[in-house]
Amino acid sequence: MQIQYKGKEKFEIKMKDAVVRVGYNIKIDDFELPGPGEYEKKGISVFAIPDNENVINIIHAEEMNLCHLGKLTHDLSEEEVKKIGDIDILFLPLGADGTLELKKSLKVLSDVDPKVIIPMLYDDIEEFKKSEGMADGEFDILKIKKAELPDDQRAIYILKETS
Repeated sequence: MQIQYKGKEKFEIKMKDAVVRVGYNIKIDDFELPGPGEYEKKGISVFAIPDNENVINIIHAEEMNLCHLGKLTHDLSEEEVKKIGDIDILFLPLGADGTLELKKSLKVLSDVDPKVIIPMLYDDIEEFKKSEGMADGEFDILKIKKAELPDDQRAIYILKETS
């Protein structure tokens, strides 16, 4: 799977048999999902959870679980954490566009406990890097397979915005 950041909350995820575009809404190739619910197309499962005016998308593809929190504005409830389940890759909002401030984002991060974090919706990434003990470095594209997921320590990938 290859993940590219398209700005704000938008990502393009290229998989073996399809391309998923996720942001405010979600598309698998040219098929746009109509809203919250459960969907399956081209071997990709999506569970879209309504959250006030936001939608949390859980994507299962290539033996991995991805969670795109959208423009989350509050701590996750216990029920939401249970619905989200075990997550390999978490797209985490960090304060821009009215999303969670850093401290609340870190609590969500602790609740979900993913193997990989990809920050989104941020104005300043430096405070997050410091809180996570992270060195500088950004990637154009994240190429990752299930076998490459970290076992013992979380990995953080900051992706450069591409058009």
